[in-house]
Amino acid sequence: MNDVYVFDACSLIALLSNEVGADIIKDLLQKATDGKINILMHKINFLEVYYYIHKRHNEESALRLVEDIKITPIKIDTEITDDILIKAGRLKSLYKMSLADSIGLAETIINTGYFVTADHHELEIVQKKEEINIVWIRERKKK
Repeated sequence: MNDVYVFDACSLIALLSNEVGADIIKDLLQKATDGKINILMHKINFLEVYYYIHKRHNEESALRLVEDIKITPIKIDTEITDDILIKAGRLKSLYKMSLADSIGLAETIINTGYFVTADHHELEIVQKKEEINIVWIRERKKK
């Protein structure tokens, strides 16, 4: 069975905006295309990407993104199972994080995978306390 990588919104935004970390996302997408790994993203996380593109560009660009994602190796999960609900609800109640991040982390736990993000400030403590595998696409910003 292939390793599972769960993208959060900033992962895909880094790629689309050619930000620092885009090279890591490109590499993971190539591995998924080659059948070496699986990439998963919950539709709630994808909604954040849609919002970002719509706000910064326009509706046409955001709608094109919805179609473009269908030809990538990213599997978009649309379901919120009881398992996701319980795990995400627990994480959100214990740590300061967005609803989307809690869902992405729940997907990561359920799939024994790797959460792909740049959000150090919110998720480092979760990684330590919950022993969740996180792939950081950028170094932590210096204070």
